[in-house]
Amino acid sequence: MRNPGILREPQDDTQKTLNIMANIGIFCKASFSQGMGHVVRQSHIAKILQDRGAEITFFIPDYPPAQNWLDQRRFHRKTLKDPQSVSEKDIAPLDLILLDIQDTPEIFIKKMGRDNKPVVSFEDLGEGRQHVNLLVDCNLDEEKSAELPNKVQTLFGYRFCVLAQDFETLHSKKREFANSIQSVLITMGGTDPHSLTASLAEKLLQIEAELPITLLAGPGCGNTPALKNLESKTVKLLESTPQMAQTLFDHDAVFCSGGVTLHEAMAVGTPAFVINQVAHQEMKTKRAQGAAMNLGMAESWNQSRLPEILNSSPETLEKMSQAGKNLIDGKGLIRVIDEIELLLREN
Repeated sequence: MRNPGILREPQDDTQKTLNIMANIGIFCKASFSQGMGHVVRQSHIAKILQDRGAEITFFIPDYPPAQNWLDQRRFHRKTLKDPQSVSEKDIAPLDLILLDIQDTPEIFIKKMGRDNKPVVSFEDLGEGRQHVNLLVDCNLDEEKSAELPNKVQTLFGYRFCVLAQDFETLHSKKREFANSIQSVLITMGGTDPHSLTASLAEKLLQIEAELPITLLAGPGCGNTPALKNLESKTVKLLESTPQMAQTLFDHDAVFCSGGVTLHEAMAVGTPAFVINQVAHQEMKTKRAQGAAMNLGMAESWNQSRLPEILNSSPETLEKMSQAGKNLIDGKGLIRVIDEIELLLREN
């Protein structure tokens, strides 16, 4: 949604094919406790901006899983102890700045936007959100834009959920559910900070010993040896995957935290059963409107519902699947990038 006072004409096809001749800096947070979701999201955006001609530099903490993720995708990166420690020398060559660090202070945004550099911030609830050019947050309803100054353009709502491009493709494929749940994916983010994957798998196998389960260990998972010990004829371990959309699509249900994976599951219509790792994820789960079941926080989640979940009827699973697909169509990545490109052209 565009904030009142900032109205733009939509881009035509000719504009979208022109090259972006710009230097773009992307600042992300990443750590064992904060996970990898911010870096992964921005790498999807960076890939398309780079394909359109932009020069990309990531500024990230000294966190090896995030560094390896970017190195594998051949993105240029610099290490910062803290985003606010960035030097004027690093900022000076940039034509536009993307922030995926959340909770920004006003003084930091003003430093970044010096010399009229456009600043785009994602899911930012700090005071700095009042001073950015573009604020992207798929977790907020469109009417929330009225709380911001007119100079701040907003892209709020599920239409602007940023996912990898293959989610748009699989969104359109029909889902079918037979009898109760036939296969389960367990993925607790890039780091699984509460070591939930192994314990949850063990609880599910106590209920249904032959249940096909896929355990997905993210790039920062420190509990991989315990997961390997669970491998069997029906339990499979994936140590990261470049095919997340297909992996979700291939399972009848996913147990996940309320981060990016929840939105990914909704886009491809995989019913989600959510154990939240941090408090703000619970709000996101409740907002999923029938696409997900909220099992509570990691420290005190409701284990008693597992038998009921495994016996979910095809009708229940189909209803959850369609609810998710109705909310997230997988096209948010391109919508957000087109607005970023337009912001660049205007500046």
